Parts: sequence; structure tokens; C-alpha cells
Amino acid sequence: MTATKTTQRYPFLDLLKIVLTIGIVCRHAELVGMEGRSEVFDFLSRTMMLITEACVPLFFIISGFLYFRNVPKDPDVGFFWGKTRKRFFSLVIPYLIANGIAFVCYWLAHRFAPEMISGFFGDDWSKPLFIFWTGPVNMSLWFIRDLIIACLVAPLIWILVRYTRVWGVLALAAVWIWVGGSPWYNIWFTIGAWVAVCQGDTADRLLGKIHCQVPVHAAAWCFFIYLYHYIPVISLKKLFINLVDPHTFIDLAGTYLGTAGLTLAVMSGIFLLMREIAPRVTGILVGGKL
Repeated sequence: MTATKTTQRYPFLDLLKIVLTIGIVCRHAELVGMEGRSEVFDFLSRTMMLITEACVPLFFIISGFLYFRNVPKDPDVGFFWGKTRKRFFSLVIPYLIANGIAFVCYWLAHRFAPEMISGFFGDDWSKPLFIFWTGPVNMSLWFIRDLIIACLVAPLIWILVRYTRVWGVLALAAVWIWVGGSPWYNIWFTIGAWVAVCQGDTADRLLGKIHCQVPVHAAAWCFFIYLYHYIPVISLKKLFINLVDPHTFIDLAGTYLGTAGLTLAVMSGIFLLMREIAPRVTGILVGGKL
């Protein structure tokens, strides 16, 4: 049995997750198809899209770093098998539940209010058996799907970064760019692994110098928002566009901020309510992060 490093909590990473989660909601609140109605809003919109483009890669890097930070120098098969079993409960089950709920919502909308999903959702909602291949029913959960795949091939990633160091990561990045990206060897997750395995002590010192206060259940809140925000944000955006028909900068900005802000408020309220009245169920939904 190999010795395992002590798992350390990094408050700064929890704070960063909160910021990135808000960024993801703002990205999905983007008013697609409203371009050209206000040059100022178009500029701000493109700027926001550019900024939020970094959210998912940073999430992958953080996930890779946290996954590999406590890997011993000579892990055995049992170590990675234990991590895989934990990820089944912390990732796979929440992923399946979130997709199941999305499928029910999409089916109901398709049957009773098809105008609410027209133009915003693809056809993957009708293919629930292929959520690990063609795409999640809840399209925003492709990140979770790719993260699951990255965790499954984690032993290979560990071998790569352990024995080839930065050169193997650079070679993998070149292939990843050449093929246009692939979930089977996620380069951002691998970068996080390289930081943990090759620069772990330095990262510990740097992160240890950053002191900040975050809510106890910050990680659970972030995961809940990520899993369940997509349908509300798209539905609210559709509703606001139909009600306001925005053309001026004020209308467009109000619709955008209102969509993102109301989505965060509603989903946060649901999370806090569920945490109080059904903590065990909520714990399952967020993969045991409560």
C-alpha cells in the first residue's frame, strides 16, 4: 500500500470556482441573434464572451490539479481504482440525474410548449441513451461528460506527466490542437495534472499565501448551479426576449443582466431550500459535496 499525500483544501480555488460558475451562467445568458441592434452592447457582449471563454478550461485545470494533488509518487492500481469509485458517486450519478431531469423537462416542453425550446435546444434531448456519445441531454453538461472521461484515463495521464514532464504535455497539446480537441485526452485537465505532479509544492506555497473566506458549501453551490442552470437561463432568456423585444442598449443590457441575475438568484434559492428540507437528496444531487 503506497502512502498518500494529505488532501489540502484551497479556499482560493473555492472562490475561483464561484467566479467561474457565475461566468458560465453569464455566458449562457448571452443574447444570441440580437447582434446589430446596439453597437455598444455588441462590443460589451463580445468582450464578455471572450472573458468567459476561459471559464471551462480553468475548471478543467482546477479539476486536474485537485485530482492529482494527493497522488503518491508510486501509486498502485488500487489507488486509482478508489478514485474512480469516488468519481462514480461524485460525477457520474449527478450527471445521470441532471440529464434525466433535463429529458423530462424537454419532453414536457416539447409536448406542451414547444415554442419555449424552439431555436435554443438541439435534438440530443430526444436521445437519452446516447448521453455519453452524441452529447448530454442537457447540452451544457458536456463539461461533466468530458471530465468523467478524463478521470477514467487518469492513470495514463499520470504516467505521461510523471515520466515526460512538460514535454509530454506540450506534445499532447500539439496533437489536441491538430485534431480540434478531444475529450479522450483533455489537455486542460492534463495541464492541471502536470501542475499537481510536477509543480505541486510550488503551487501549495502560492495558494497557501492567498487568504480568503468562502462559504462552507461553496463547492456544492457551484456544482448545483452548473448542473441545473441551463434550462432556467435559456427559458428566462426566451421569456424576456418575447416580453421586451430588446433593441436599445438599455433593453439589451437589462435583458442580459436580468436573465443571468434571476437565474443565479432562483437557482441559489432552490439550492438553499433543498439543503434545508432535503439535505440527503441534495447531497446526492451534488455528488456528496455537502
